[in-house]
Amino acid sequence: MAGKTVREIYCWEMTRDDLNIYLASTKKGALRIGLTLKRKLDSTDFFRRIFPKDALSKDYGPNRFLINAVKAALLNKQPKAGLDLDTFCTPFQQRVYEAITKIPFGRTKTYREVALMVGNPKGARAVGQALGRNPLPLIFP
Repeated sequence: MAGKTVREIYCWEMTRDDLNIYLASTKKGALRIGLTLKRKLDSTDFFRRIFPKDALSKDYGPNRFLINAVKAALLNKQPKAGLDLDTFCTPFQQRVYEAITKIPFGRTKTYREVALMVGNPKGARAVGQALGRNPLPLIFP
């Protein structure tokens, strides 16, 4: 296909107990985190179904900042700020993800409370949908 640019996606995987964590980044930043229990896959195989037209390769380097952020989250520590992202989301989803990063680590808020944080008091269901589409669980818990 002339004129079509193939996106380079760099994959990596980590395991903690029975949890398999699949990481995908581009040169721009963190793209996606996937999670499975027990069934371990190669990270490129995991992401092939999500990004079928992209060039996938296994590479630690472009994922190192995402790996460090995930390790911090798994240790119940606040990940360091400044993680570059390469995610697509709507402006509302972006506001939700930014709002939940302001929740003190180890604390929880209801969808309604998050909706109030983003200035949409009737948006609890929309907050739930945004979090259900979260491309970076563990980073945006």
